[in-house]
Amino acid sequence: MRPSYRRLLAGGLLGAIAASGVAVVVALLFAEPDVPPELSATTPKPSAPDLTAVGGLRVEREERWTGDPDTWTLSLTWIPVEEASSYVISRDGRRVGRTDETEFIDDEVTPENRYRYEVVAIGSDRGASPPSRVRFRSEALPEAFARVQGQWVLALKVQSSSISAGGGRILITFTPNCERGPCPVDWAFEEPANTGSARNDGARYHGSGVGGFLTFDCHGLTASSTVTFEFRVEQAHTVRNAWRATKISGTLTESVPSVSNCLSARNVWTFTGTAQG
Repeated sequence: MRPSYRRLLAGGLLGAIAASGVAVVVALLFAEPDVPPELSATTPKPSAPDLTAVGGLRVEREERWTGDPDTWTLSLTWIPVEEASSYVISRDGRRVGRTDETEFIDDEVTPENRYRYEVVAIGSDRGASPPSRVRFRSEALPEAFARVQGQWVLALKVQSSSISAGGGRILITFTPNCERGPCPVDWAFEEPANTGSARNDGARYHGSGVGGFLTFDCHGLTASSTVTFEFRVEQAHTVRNAWRATKISGTLTESVPSVSNCLSARNVWTFTGTAQG
């Protein structure tokens, strides 16, 4: 049987189309993609240069420290890193600041302490350099800079007495006449109700007060006394962000005038005083 001419023609066209489709698929599989070289997956992407660690890191007191906490500052300085946009500063493992300068002032420091600082350079791509570290030890301040404040216990020891007075312990409260640092103080003994004030000359204080103290008159009542109060700051430490006196020593002199020929007295005590917080 002879094939139809139309069937032969149709079959040929279908075969050509099929062959052409296979060729297109093969060509797509093996053809090189028309992609610019700079976007090729095999070309590495440019990266920012690694940041070098901060150099020349130093820490020092910005000015002379006194009893005023406003003077307690430390200055950190370093050599700039060319690619850095900012620097992060940490103290004792805790972040305390960030700056785009090459200096940082830390005003949250105290005397008689140790600090460990780290400075890290930060790039515009947020990359970070290795940390640079430095340590600093703040020294104790002189006793003359100490602030006399708060409640104290005085341990009295009789030095001389005209009426055979004894010793013991007594509470006193000091109230400074200024907001910061050392200055004259008002004082008040808790039970005897003797009050007064004392002026300071460096670590030494001198003053007087009036009221009842430790001597009783002939009728068993507290005699009105004049008390002379002299003491010196012996020890001081940082207490709640203030340079505070913690130990004093000195002399208390009580004078009781004669009242209707009933009584007169002069008592002298030496003492050491301990701050109660």
